[in-house]
Amino acid sequence: MKTLPRPFIAIIALCCLIEAALSLAPLLGAPVGVRQLVFALGGFWPAIVGTGRGVYPFQDLAMFVSYGLLHAGLAHLAMNMLSLAVLVREMAPALSTARLLAIYAVAQVAGALLFWQMHPIGGPMVGASGAVFGLAGALFGFAVVRYRARGLPMGGLMRSAAILIGLNLILTVLMPSVAWQAHLGGALAGLVMGAVYGAMPPPQRKPMRAPR
Repeated sequence: MKTLPRPFIAIIALCCLIEAALSLAPLLGAPVGVRQLVFALGGFWPAIVGTGRGVYPFQDLAMFVSYGLLHAGLAHLAMNMLSLAVLVREMAPALSTARLLAIYAVAQVAGALLFWQMHPIGGPMVGASGAVFGLAGALFGFAVVRYRARGLPMGGLMRSAAILIGLNLILTVLMPSVAWQAHLGGALAGLVMGAVYGAMPPPQRKPMRAPR
């Protein structure tokens, strides 16, 4: 069984710890509204992008990171973290951890920016979905470039992409609160990065030194 790179284990663990704390807070006698307070401080608020304003200094910048660590419940968390683990395991043999982290980070920011552009008075938006869709887009872009270079049929890949798009559309219809704009922004950013990485020659592995 393939293991996840440590940085992604840390991301998943942090997301789980935060959601566990928010879910257990009411049972432990915490004041009502703790989750709402955390979302107010860490969620993504389009209205303050680039304004320099916020409840605390640099909130308009910090929220591009913090919103991806928060989730709207255990089901939301489970869906994103399971998808993240599956995608990273699938891509780790082909892409370095640094490149996977770059895709994840850029997709999270891109998802937030498109949400801001298309829903400027919305929020708070929370969840790692934009970053996860970025990895999915990168997997598709990377595979298309490599498949074409090797002359391989892409029917299966196209069917997988159609299923992913269909599931996202169904999820959007069933859950109108889902930030599909972030999904789209993350997926497009990941698609471009995956295609670029796919066009690059694979990194040369250093030869192992013989034991002395």
